[in-house]
Amino acid sequence: MQGTPDIAQLRNLLFGKGYDELLALKEQFANSDRYSASVASIIAEAISLRLQQDDALPTVLEPVVEQSITRAIHNQPKHFADVLYPVMGPAIRRSIQQALSEMLENINQLLEHSFSLRTLRWRFDAWRTGHSYAQIALLHNLVYQVEQVFLIHRDSGLLLHHRVAENAISKDPEIVSGMLTAIQDFIQDSFAINSEDTLDSLRLGELTVLVEHGPHAITALVVRGTVPGELRSLLANTSAAIHSHYAQALQAYQGDASQLAGVETLLEPCLKRQTRPQQRRRPWLAYVLLGALLATAAYGLYAYYQRQAQQEAATRQVQQAVQDKLQHLQQALTEQQSRNAELETSLQDLRAQHSQTAAQQAQETAANEQQLAALAQQLDASAYPFAHAQADVDPTSPAVQQVGKTIRQLLQMAQSLNKIPQITLVGNTDASGTETINQTLAQDRATNMRKALIQTGIPAFILLAQPAYQPGTPTEAHKNERGIRYKVELY
Repeated sequence: MQGTPDIAQLRNLLFGKGYDELLALKEQFANSDRYSASVASIIAEAISLRLQQDDALPTVLEPVVEQSITRAIHNQPKHFADVLYPVMGPAIRRSIQQALSEMLENINQLLEHSFSLRTLRWRFDAWRTGHSYAQIALLHNLVYQVEQVFLIHRDSGLLLHHRVAENAISKDPEIVSGMLTAIQDFIQDSFAINSEDTLDSLRLGELTVLVEHGPHAITALVVRGTVPGELRSLLANTSAAIHSHYAQALQAYQGDASQLAGVETLLEPCLKRQTRPQQRRRPWLAYVLLGALLATAAYGLYAYYQRQAQQEAATRQVQQAVQDKLQHLQQALTEQQSRNAELETSLQDLRAQHSQTAAQQAQETAANEQQLAALAQQLDASAYPFAHAQADVDPTSPAVQQVGKTIRQLLQMAQSLNKIPQITLVGNTDASGTETINQTLAQDRATNMRKALIQTGIPAFILLAQPAYQPGTPTEAHKNERGIRYKVELY
């Protein structure tokens, strides 16, 4: 209601010219159709301006959009599936095709090695370890290294990022990325294929290039060796992670790679490497030495039990003879009472002589064992002056002759005690060389000293040579010296 002209003039004097505008704005708010039309004309520009300022609008709208999509799927699931079918259908078919391709590739590798000498060794390893043959075959086949990772912009073909392994040789990555794009374009232009089909892999000799096409970027792996199935899954997951984190930057890419900062953390895990485990050779020489030691110990035990059996047989014979004589004496006592005193005296003399003989034998045995121990100490105290890093032994040297003389005396003394000596020559080195060189040098010194002693007339079967670093050698045999230690054992 505008009123009379005088009232309108008075209103303009009191409120100014903006009063009419306020009335128009009030009328617009009161009319919902006019207000909606006014907001609709500027809502697109307002949303675009707000998105440029910060991420508050997506954060606020995310629950609403999520709830709307959930309600739409719940109310009309068939309609929602029909809408997504053009996108999800090809993706599902491609995933199934990729899984079947990986399975056929692994089966083909197994069949290629099914009838060979290597297969026999793998079957023996499967029987020995208790694993299946397929696990052993795959373990030997899965040897590879991812040498390079490329991230290429799909629309322009420009290289976005490139990672290379430490020990890999890399040419110009820009040229490689351009060639991959050119090959993809050449295949699509030269052959009648679906426009959605893409190049999955390239292979040349030991090198295989795995390619994963995303909506905005292409991820490629350069693999040397046999490509396992897990790399294809890793490549697909990496491509999905990159598009999830940098979707807007990839879509709006205009040549500025600074918007992709941090993408190397997603590409770095793709530089995987798997090497064939080093095969450890069996210590056949140690087995032979162990067998020889066991055979010697068995022979010693057999000889000991033989001696024990002979002594028991001799004891039984003596006991039987004594019993026979006692019976004879008893008969003589019954027949000749007059000779009782004489026979009793003779029996006491015989017992005393037997006790004296046994005591004398025990003393002789103890003396011989002491002398044997002294000879062993004398032998262990013997030294041969080896030159630095040398293992030569002169059989004519006084030191070697003296050691041979001591061993012969020890052998004679052991034989008097019905024992067989076993002398182990333990080679030692100083700490100037490496562990491998010292072990070899110690073995050579022990072996050369054994040969020299054999030339002096010592029986070879009582001498053994080994280095001080061999497992099972006593700690006291490890000496920081250039010499030989002797370990004497009696059987």
